[in-house]
Amino acid sequence: MSKPWYILTLLLTLALFIPSIHAEAFTMSINDNSVKIELSYPTEVKPGTCFSIRVVVTALTAVSDLNVHLKVVYHAGASTRTLYDDYLVTSFTGGPGLVYSGVLTLCPPSTLGTLVSAKIEANYADGSLFQEFYMASVRSKYYSELVSELNAAQSTISVLQSEVSSLRDTIDTLELEVNELRDEVSELNALVDRLELENEHLKHNLTSVEALNARLNMELSKVEGELSSVRRSYLNLSSEYAILQDRYSSLLKSEESLRHKYENLSADYNSLSKEYAMLTALYEELKKTHQDLQTKYEKALEKIGSLQESLKESEEGYKALSQQYAVASWERTVVIWVAIAQAAGIVGFAFTKLSGFFKRASAKKPD
Repeated sequence: MSKPWYILTLLLTLALFIPSIHAEAFTMSINDNSVKIELSYPTEVKPGTCFSIRVVVTALTAVSDLNVHLKVVYHAGASTRTLYDDYLVTSFTGGPGLVYSGVLTLCPPSTLGTLVSAKIEANYADGSLFQEFYMASVRSKYYSELVSELNAAQSTISVLQSEVSSLRDTIDTLELEVNELRDEVSELNALVDRLELENEHLKHNLTSVEALNARLNMELSKVEGELSSVRRSYLNLSSEYAILQDRYSSLLKSEESLRHKYENLSADYNSLSKEYAMLTALYEELKKTHQDLQTKYEKALEKIGSLQESLKESEEGYKALSQQYAVASWERTVVIWVAIAQAAGIVGFAFTKLSGFFKRASAKKPD
């Protein structure tokens, strides 16, 4: 069975400690008590989709000949593409106060990359500032979209678990009906035994043709009544067999539908596994600046392994259920054909005895 609290713990950990997972704006600030630079930017970027960067440059004290340069690079494998490379401030003298405030709109290529990095450099007469940093990860889907798909997959798993429970209840009902049919077959066998004993009794007590004819007429009427009862029982069994066959066909269709849903769920799981592998690769990129998260990440991997073992246990349970259902179906078929063969044997035996009796009576009539 799945353990959603493991997934919830992982998501909360990522939300609290890894800001690059979210597609929300992140603000980076550097200053040396003379110049302060703030950059607000998204931490997730889609290929072929434009995004905005807000830059604010403030002089905390009076400065002279201030130049601020910004470079933004899009990384796609071994190749890179420069999205922005220009001076934001040129030869500014003055302060303290706001020097520059603006929003830059950048449009990366449609090629799927790995990350976006930035480098900002400020130089003035009495000092300088420099910062080169990882800005955003490149994904075909935002983290929030992946969470929505994961929630949909978990909902599908819950629905499938409910359907499996319903199928188990149906199988239990069918087993009860099979037991009832077995009881009816036992009653028919007891009836056959009584008829055989009655037939032996008639053969030993016949003394004359008249008594034999009178007794035979009485016993014949009784046998015909019991034979009609047997036929009615046979027709009832045939009707119940047809109903059981329809239920069996319906159960096969339900099993096929469940198999298709399971295959679709496996495909969704594989897709989510690929997305998870991408997140893992991006996390490795952050290890240099987030060494304190290494232990939490390894625990998250162990929890995901537990989820995979739980899925394997569910598959083994499903296989065991299919084997039990196959055995129950085979036993039901054997019982039905045994009942049909026994009913047919009763009719043949009765007609054989009556025919021999009439022949003996005809042979004694001239005397």
